[in-house]
Amino acid sequence: AVSAFPLSIFGDRPDQHRMFAEQVTAEYYVRTEGRGRTVDEWKARPEQPDNHWLDCLVGSAVAASMQGSLLFGTDGPSAPKRERISFKELQRRKKG
Repeated sequence: AVSAFPLSIFGDRPDQHRMFAEQVTAEYYVRTEGRGRTVDEWKARPEQPDNHWLDCLVGSAVAASMQGSLLFGTDGPSAPKRERISFKELQRRKKG
């Protein structure tokens, strides 16, 4: 199966590739529910405490996203923009 988000690593040193693979898989997510919503909670694997490369990849992805970059195939329709209203207006609407 082909990954939806491929990542290329370079070089010919298996030990470095293995270390990279261990660090980017050092955490796993557990789906949890609270306050009426479902979130993914990330947990460290006890046998693999180092996750520096995972942190770098996630940080880079967040920075790219903040700059407007999109992954190929993820540029579909987004949620409609919600109207911004003031707190005063919200209170007025509640009172009816």
